[in-house]
Amino acid sequence: MPGSDSPLESVVLDDVAPETIATDEIRAALESERSLVRQRGAHVCVALAEDDPADIRPFVEALGAALHDDNAGVVQTAASALQSLVDADASALADIVDDIALLTGAPLPDLRLAGAELLAGVARSRPADCAPVVGDLLDRLGEPRATADTDSFSAHAANRETKEAIQQRDREGREYGRRARQLLSNVVVAVAEERPAVVGDHVETLGELAATDDEIVRGAALDALHAGAQESPETVRPVAETAVSALDADASVVRARAIRLLGVIGDEGYVEALEAVAATDEDDEIAAFAEETAAFLRA
Repeated sequence: MPGSDSPLESVVLDDVAPETIATDEIRAALESERSLVRQRGAHVCVALAEDDPADIRPFVEALGAALHDDNAGVVQTAASALQSLVDADASALADIVDDIALLTGAPLPDLRLAGAELLAGVARSRPADCAPVVGDLLDRLGEPRATADTDSFSAHAANRETKEAIQQRDREGREYGRRARQLLSNVVVAVAEERPAVVGDHVETLGELAATDDEIVRGAALDALHAGAQESPETVRPVAETAVSALDADASVVRARAIRLLGVIGDEGYVEALEAVAATDEDDEIAAFAEETAAFLRA
């Protein structure tokens, strides 16, 4: 009952009846000093969202605050509730994108992925809502990838099962990290395409990311720079050399994006570099694209 030291205590989580739960009791649970009660409140929101995502709109702010709770279970459950809502109405999360962006820097890889999934959900239909956190996302993309020495940890494992569990957890963590980088990269590109002026605010950082050895991040940075260059080539020109460097990238998709960016920047000074790609690239499509772009710049 409202005002109880343990709100929602009588609720059966597998059989939540929305009409029987008071709004102020859910809010009290989410704001409780006890982590188990906060998680119960988040679980109730998950159950409500399964019935009708609109039912948890009154709790978006409290769920956003729960995304940086000290208890990982509270965070994960709150993120699950919000995921149901973002799939139904991304506009409902506009006021908590800062909270979501903070989650993408959480210490646990599954929580970072949860944050990335939420932002990606917002960006799919409302990329402009993510514009205020682009700088934070670029910082995340610039962080070193996790490379835990699993063999070192597992060498001290008491038995084979424990060793395999450690190795499996590390593989999952690296996969979560890869998926999170992919999603955050997609968000950055979506925002740049919707709001190209954002690129000018972060052009130097994007230039640095366009030179990284992470294919996912590098390709996204080139795409974002391309979006900015379409509106204002002058804005991107100071970091155009990173596109030239990317002409030698191992991944053909990165080389293609670099060629496209140089074509939009429109500087004839890059014709020679493009002609070199046209003459030497083993991928016939890339070579042809480089030749076409060089001819366009010469015209």
